[in-house]
Amino acid sequence: MGAAEQTKNRQELVDVQGFELYERLGEGTMGVVFRARHLFTDQIVALKVLYPILAGNLTYLQRFRAEAEAATHLNHPNLVRVYGYGQRALTHFIAMEYVEGINLREMLRREGALSEPTVAAIGMCVASALHYAWETVRLIHRDVKPENLLVAQDGRLKLCDLGIAKRMASKPGDAPLTRTGYMLGTPHYIAPEQLKGAKELDCRVDIYSLGATLFHAVTGQTIHTAENEFSLLMKQATEPVRDPRDAMPGLNHEFAALLLQMLDLDPARRPADWCVVYDALFDIYQKLNVEKNTTQVRFSTAGGNGPGAAQPL
Repeated sequence: MGAAEQTKNRQELVDVQGFELYERLGEGTMGVVFRARHLFTDQIVALKVLYPILAGNLTYLQRFRAEAEAATHLNHPNLVRVYGYGQRALTHFIAMEYVEGINLREMLRREGALSEPTVAAIGMCVASALHYAWETVRLIHRDVKPENLLVAQDGRLKLCDLGIAKRMASKPGDAPLTRTGYMLGTPHYIAPEQLKGAKELDCRVDIYSLGATLFHAVTGQTIHTAENEFSLLMKQATEPVRDPRDAMPGLNHEFAALLLQMLDLDPARRPADWCVVYDALFDIYQKLNVEKNTTQVRFSTAGGNGPGAAQPL
């Protein structure tokens, strides 16, 4: 990275005290992400800085901070760690684990559709991570998509961008953290009820988004196509998803059936929870491995009940 780019980064984020900023890694619905070094610990992190338009909403910031703090309690091998939330003057930021590697979208650009066992393994990783997040702090992600699935150099898959997650009531009587009127998510992967602004959401919005992501990964195509974003959003909200075997005729029929169930317009007809999704993917993965004689994933059940940590190799 040239000196001019470094200077631009420092000028743009002059109030992020305590960090040395390097290259811009990307930007999304919430803000800009930089690779940075913590000056006191020398740790390399991914530093997400909120857009100023969001930083000007006090109610939003209070909720965002509470949700970011909830994410700091999560420690799972398939989740990018959230280290903490900070503020310097009008600049608000989150420090996260920096993952050296590429995201799933970039992998799809390079390689096209991925093998069925690989895609099943990816789904198991995400199901394991989000089961853990849901059971631990009642967290739903709300923006599961290929860009947010990182493949590290050691082969481990990690789900990132918990900064826009929504924490639901943790026990009876608790007030859930909500963002009335603020739609988050990405058009090709967003659940219909989320798109319509439903106030009561649960893990089934993430199950839908994972289904859309796996559909894309295994067929090389998104679930809907449209000439413009408005038409796409209308399809997402009202049009049943086509059978993935239309795009990939040889796709395992059990895998296709699971994707269609995950992508049902009615959340009541989707898998009820992450355990159901994980178990179905595990069975599919095992069958595919027997048929294709491949090894794509290893498991660890350390840390409690429910889906174990999974990572593609």
